[in-house]
Amino acid sequence: MVKLALQLYTVREECSKDFIKTLEDVANLGFEGVEFAGFHNLDANTLKSNLDRLNLKPVASHTPYEDIVNKYDEVISYNKIIGNKNIVCPYYNIKTKEDLEELTKGLESVVDKYRENDMELFYHNHDHEFIQFDNKYALDILTQNLDNKLNLELDTFWVYAANVDVINYLENNKYVKLIHLKDGVNKDTKALGEGNAPIKEVFKKAKELGLEWVIVENDTPYPNGIEDVARSIKYIKENLLNS
Repeated sequence: MVKLALQLYTVREECSKDFIKTLEDVANLGFEGVEFAGFHNLDANTLKSNLDRLNLKPVASHTPYEDIVNKYDEVISYNKIIGNKNIVCPYYNIKTKEDLEELTKGLESVVDKYRENDMELFYHNHDHEFIQFDNKYALDILTQNLDNKLNLELDTFWVYAANVDVINYLENNKYVKLIHLKDGVNKDTKALGEGNAPIKEVFKKAKELGLEWVIVENDTPYPNGIEDVARSIKYIKENLLNS
């Protein structure tokens, strides 16, 4: 049975005002896990105790590339306390082969440090990673160069927005261990069920592939994060869970 988590970037405004209350709201909506996008100056032990109280699993943490590479001791220490094992690079500006080489070298330089602490590195895509070099997507070159060292958190909406067959990509990419379930129109993100991305097919494929977590996200929630998320999880419960 696939489990549902929320990428807390969706409720970033709420988190910035009251992080603990927002976690409570997320748990009350029915999410079983959360993916972090910063910790809002909360110490790790306090966060851990609140996650336990709310029965929320820390699924992953979006961590800036610079911190992953240059502050790995701090990143490892904090995430070890809260019980998170998945460290995700959320963005890297890839425009040239040189950019891709720099990203590859940077992640490769620290991947063993994370693995020694029972943690895995992930990369989260947008659409620009589907630029091609030598007839290969930059995202594919990255994972192949770091074969069995780097996992993918596939943002399925941005695959779709890049005009790539997202279901085929899921079926044929062994590096995908987490996914973002996201809807939208063109490149404008929406709550689930309010766009034209193939979210039903993605959810079904995630279950077929045996992925443990599906992570809901909306980059541009409306009218606010919690109301947007409430619509998304209602859509999941009514249209996806039993399909």
